[in-house]
Amino acid sequence: MWDTSGSSYYDNVRPLAYPDSDAVLICFDISRPETLDNVLKKWQGETQEFCPNAKVVLVGCKLDMRTDLATLRELSKQRLIPVTHEQGTVLAKQVGAVSYVECSSRSSERSVRDVFHVATVASLGRGHRQLRRTDSRRGLQRSTPLSGRLERGSEGERHKDRAKSCSLM
Repeated sequence: MWDTSGSSYYDNVRPLAYPDSDAVLICFDISRPETLDNVLKKWQGETQEFCPNAKVVLVGCKLDMRTDLATLRELSKQRLIPVTHEQGTVLAKQVGAVSYVECSSRSSERSVRDVFHVATVASLGRGHRQLRRTDSRRGLQRSTPLSGRLERGSEGERHKDRAKSCSLM
């Protein structure tokens, strides 16, 4: 996993992170409508050029700021509003993303964890129902028993291996 900077200082080295990418998360800030411009002007072209086979997931970040009063006041001074879900959905179709998701790092509902769930499913090229989330912090699990080494190992070994991985149903 690479978190690449959008700064122009990194334009020459950022493409080194793209080979063999299965999924690309293109993120923008819901509370800053001007960040949508970079999705079209910079990230769409760059991802199509350097990793044309990767699945793209468009991510609207800072979902909690859409209803934040201070943010709404600041944007209204510029006669703007936060990016709507509909705008994000339209943009996702425009850039050829397989999904559009919104998240907030401040809440457990619609969290960053959910974004990685969507990206995992997209990179596997499977429908969203083939992985299921659990209530635990471990993330995704199979609905069938684990096979091989994990079944034969001790409970401690199973716990360690499960904590390090994402499982398929």
